[in-house]
Amino acid sequence: MSEKQLIDIIKEYRISELTTLLTFAGKPKVGRKQELMARAIALAKMNNPLISKKIISIGEEQHGKNFNPDTGFVSFKESTSSTPLHPDVRLKKNPFYDVLAEIVKPSSLIPEREGEMSVNQSVFHLTPFQSSEVSTKYPDVQIQLRFALLEVTSEQDDYFPSRVTVFVNDIFAQLPNPIPTNKPGVEPKRPPRPVDITQYCKLTSTASNAFKVSWLQDYGRSFVFSIYLVRKLTSQDLLGRLQKKGIRPMEFTKGMIKNKLKEDEDSEIAMTSLRVSVNCPLGKLRIRYPCRSSACTHLQCFDASLFLQMNEKKSTWMCPVCDKKIHYNDLAIDGYFVEVLKSPVLPSDCTEIEMSIDGSWEPKHAKGKEFSKNPAAKRTLEVSEIDDPSNGISFTSFLPKKAKVVLDILSFRSYRERIFKNFSNKTD
Repeated sequence: MSEKQLIDIIKEYRISELTTLLTFAGKPKVGRKQELMARAIALAKMNNPLISKKIISIGEEQHGKNFNPDTGFVSFKESTSSTPLHPDVRLKKNPFYDVLAEIVKPSSLIPEREGEMSVNQSVFHLTPFQSSEVSTKYPDVQIQLRFALLEVTSEQDDYFPSRVTVFVNDIFAQLPNPIPTNKPGVEPKRPPRPVDITQYCKLTSTASNAFKVSWLQDYGRSFVFSIYLVRKLTSQDLLGRLQKKGIRPMEFTKGMIKNKLKEDEDSEIAMTSLRVSVNCPLGKLRIRYPCRSSACTHLQCFDASLFLQMNEKKSTWMCPVCDKKIHYNDLAIDGYFVEVLKSPVLPSDCTEIEMSIDGSWEPKHAKGKEFSKNPAAKRTLEVSEIDDPSNGISFTSFLPKKAKVVLDILSFRSYRERIFKNFSNKTD
């Protein structure tokens, strides 16, 4: 149906039909009839398939199906769509952006035909506050575009439609470059992240911004787009917020240590200590801000500052210890390891510590060399070190496989020395 026919239908609307259409499109419905009519006609000129179908549906309810197109009364044959113009899609919060305002709420991209290129056109406006903020504070304050799947059951990640192109005020908007793939027949995907479109917008409240998107409709998939006014944050900002959130109590980590060292009734070897590194697995340097996600079960920490810097450059939010997907809000500074790292007992060249079931710890070298001056002190050996024929003993017979289990045993060297000394005394 042509734009003129849609406008003719709208001109027959009463105030009730006009407010119904404006409510559906998320537009203001307060004002005189002439103002409501102007807004409705502007919607008809957007060439949005969903709005067009809604205009027809409202007109059909008002007049029936017996109108003549020549007189502005149309016979309605198109079926209405069940897809809402503004579905209740919730996008996942990006930790590096604070949302200041929602310029365009998540809006459906209505395909023209499945498996073909579709085009969606719309307009958006900035309020005086929004235009002032972005004009005076860019690039700290930006106008941000996001795409996502039309899915209302859970929060959605950023997701670009296939072969998507965007024009803002007839200017081609640069999107993230697709990531190359070696898989045959697989289209490269763009990195899932927001797009700064500030440079293409009219930063005034008196002019509208034209938005046009074209994409290849995937079978069984629908998409939404949304536009926000955001404040960009740095890794230092996030680190500061993490520190203000407080430190996880030492007792929490001590409880983790105790639980991990509980004797397993089915195990023939009881662990009496655990080892962790005081170096960050990302930079291999001494940790400054020991951090761990509440979703992780390991004791090993990583450096919060370095982790946030890496995600600022390339957002992955993967735990560097266990590769689990984690969230910024689940991160916390670990109080136990804060005390360890600032303790004068920890040598500057130490790379590991050994923790006991009571929560106490002592510094250790990576290969078991101990710092204690006590010659009878115990040292910790990896299973792979124990299962060495040069030691004169093998644990392979009762270990089903070599696991990364840490055990406390007497040094084999000191043990042999004591046996030899006792034997010499008896022969004398």
